[in-house]
Amino acid sequence: MAAKIIFDFKFNPDTMAEGKKTLGEILVDTRKFEGCLGVEVVEDIKDAEHFVLVESWKSTEHYGAYSAWRQGDGKSNLGSFFAGPPSVTIYEVTDI
Repeated sequence: MAAKIIFDFKFNPDTMAEGKKTLGEILVDTRKFEGCLGVEVVEDIKDAEHFVLVESWKSTEHYGAYSAWRQGDGKSNLGSFFAGPPSVTIYEVTDI
């Protein structure tokens, strides 16, 4: 089944510009990763530091492989720009 991932985070205001640049750079690899159907970046209109990534994957297994890669060889320093820990929610697309 297809999967949607909601990655919700806030940038530290002092490092937001560098964090946004880093995010743009790492999303190039994310979007090219096998099974990635796309990633949208949405910014909270009332809170400029608050962002959500809406990721579409062919399956939860594809996302799992990507997540494992990000924790290993594909590790980035993006988290160092966050104001706190991100929230990650994994959904499977249903045919209801």
